[in-house]
Parts: sequence; structure tokens; C-alpha cells
Amino acid sequence: VTDPTTNIYSADGEQRNRGIEISVFGEPVPGLRLLGGTSLTEAKLTETAGGTNDGNVAVGVPLYQLNASMEWDCPCLDGLTLSARALHTGRQYIDTGNSQEIGSWTRFDMGARLVRNIAGREANFLLNVENIANSGYWASSQGGYLVQGAPFTVKLSMSMDF
Repeated sequence: VTDPTTNIYSADGEQRNRGIEISVFGEPVPGLRLLGGTSLTEAKLTETAGGTNDGNVAVGVPLYQLNASMEWDCPCLDGLTLSARALHTGRQYIDTGNSQEIGSWTRFDMGARLVRNIAGREANFLLNVENIANSGYWASSQGGYLVQGAPFTVKLSMSMDF
């Protein structure tokens, strides 16, 4: 809350979170792994100064979040695994008065992993492409600031056990 007299922002009151989180994982057929989850969170402000914001939704806490991902061991090349992921986050308020919000957003990612034996050691080559649609979005609103979602991003890495 920003004090109108001093123009200083400070935490005010308490935040009560109630909700549920569910995750499911499985390998319906050999080489295909699926993971999905959701969370529903009711985050309410209580005991705020003068009760002004009691019952409002807490800043930066979406009502729901969803995620789904898969990995597939491609039979076309031994050691190759392809992956995909979808993330969705509901809208979030950016002020305790619940007068301003950032919208919900969805992001899609893809990747590939190749495992090879080099000089008797296991090497992992990873390629990850995040935000394949290059969607612009605000990822979250915490601590009095907004976090912008990353644009289309390509990550390439290699690791080897010694």
C-alpha cells in the first residue's frame, strides 16, 4: 500500500492463501512421457489498514495456472528425445486496490536432447526454444514492479559427465 501522506510504499495487512495444486505424470506408451498440472489459488488480503482492501485479491497471485509437457524418445535416432511444453497463467492484479491488472498469458516451448557417448563418457546436447510464438506478455507483478516475459529465446548447451 502507498501511504498518501508520505508517498511511501509498504506491506500492509496479511495475505491468506487457500487453494489446490494437482500434478499428473505418466508414460502411456514406452518412450512417451506426459506431465500436466494446475493450481487454483484464492489469495485474499485481510487486516489491511482501516479494512480498505480486506477481501481484495493479493498482488501478483493468479487465480489459476496450467502447464502441460511431453517428451518423446524418437525411434528415428537412438538417443534423441523431443519435447514440448505449454504454460498458461491467469490474470494478476498489480495493486492492492485491485484497480489495475496484467492479463493472462500463454507460452509454448519446444526442445530436443541428444545423448551420445564420447570417449567413453555420456554427453548430453540440449536445444531449447522458449516462447516459440514470440508472444509479448507481462509474466508477473511482485514487489511493486512488473516482470516482462522473455521473447523468443534459443538455448543450446552441452554437458558431459567426468
